[in-house]
Amino acid sequence: MTRFDIDFQVGILSLMQKDIKFLSYCSAHLKPSFFDTKDLSWIFSTLRDYYMNYRSCITTRSFVEYVKKAIRKGGLDKDRVPAIREIYSQLEKDKVSDREHIVSSVSEFIRHELIVSAFEKAKDAYDKEAYIELPGIFSKALYESSYLNREGQFYPSAENFKGRMLRRKAKIETVPTGIMDLDAYLRNGGLGAKELGVILAPTSRGKSMFLKHIAEHNLRHGKKPLIFTLEMSEDRYLERFDMSIANVTASELTEKEDHVAQVLATKESEFQGKLHIKEFGSKSVSVSKLIAYTEQLKNGGFFPDFIVVDYADELAAETSFKEERLNVSHTYKMLRGWAMESNIPIWTASQANRASLAKKVVTEGDIAEDFGKAQTADVILALCQTKQEYDDQQMRIFIAKNRDSPAKIEVAIDTNFYYGRFYAGIALQ
Repeated sequence: MTRFDIDFQVGILSLMQKDIKFLSYCSAHLKPSFFDTKDLSWIFSTLRDYYMNYRSCITTRSFVEYVKKAIRKGGLDKDRVPAIREIYSQLEKDKVSDREHIVSSVSEFIRHELIVSAFEKAKDAYDKEAYIELPGIFSKALYESSYLNREGQFYPSAENFKGRMLRRKAKIETVPTGIMDLDAYLRNGGLGAKELGVILAPTSRGKSMFLKHIAEHNLRHGKKPLIFTLEMSEDRYLERFDMSIANVTASELTEKEDHVAQVLATKESEFQGKLHIKEFGSKSVSVSKLIAYTEQLKNGGFFPDFIVVDYADELAAETSFKEERLNVSHTYKMLRGWAMESNIPIWTASQANRASLAKKVVTEGDIAEDFGKAQTADVILALCQTKQEYDDQQMRIFIAKNRDSPAKIEVAIDTNFYYGRFYAGIALQ
């Protein structure tokens, strides 16, 4: 580990001896060869081996036993014991007051090593003309290097149980739709972490507008949305926010330019949240590319509270199934997997089939391409509207799917597309 001096390497081992999360992270990514002396390498291997066997930090008593066992089996010369004992004594005495600096430095080192390895894998993929694998190789490297990823749980474990109870009692953060009558039916009042929510509607029914509505509502309440738009440009998308926030129509944006700028200047200081939007061309990026872009934002200090993908049907496939419907279904599974791994809610939209245009109630059975999308999603909200309701600026939201919560319920709302808004209505049983 030539980028760190011996004293810093001792600090790494000291933190591994005391902090099980750091121990787990280093055990997965560091190697004995990264340390500059054979004694440091041996201690690292011992800390790692003990963790892999018992899933805990080593005690002094156990460390002594490891030393004795290594001597008996010929894996450690007796003349090295005094030096190892001296280093271990330093580990015990070190209070590791610079913990955050050590974690940050080691994370950066591991990220560098994984990216270098990713370049080698990418070259192999390139030589094989497996170009579709390239984004996934780098996004995986970035994900694996993150210190924030936590390990799974062992069972039975009284300690893990206490942690689960604390998480159960804690306030659960969700991403609501902003329509109270609708959110009342969603578990904990909105889409939760690790969940995938889908807005379902036929063409030109308002899917993008509804996703914008969700993002705006949560932005107003201090959350940080990240929007990926694959149909509209960033400017066009943000104009819809301008319309709603500044209370102007699309045609008035130019006429009342100064007014809109003044409103946004005020909101810039009022809003505790911040929105980031990124446009990509239809079918030009896969889920892996979105993950990689999000990790770049995090490295720059922007950590989104939830993600909006407008919309998933327009993402490029990361697979090569002969049938397009299977590629699309796999994309939805990738999205939900991302939500699970990153502990974040993801809202997206899906196109309903042509027959749904003539239906009074759109259901999950009207999903275009593949029903696998319905099986993957946690929440599906279908936008339903007759011709008369369209003329009256009304709409019904049918809760087509609501995992572990009430479903098959309609909620009536009012709309105003001139200002890009949706309003709460009355629940219909």
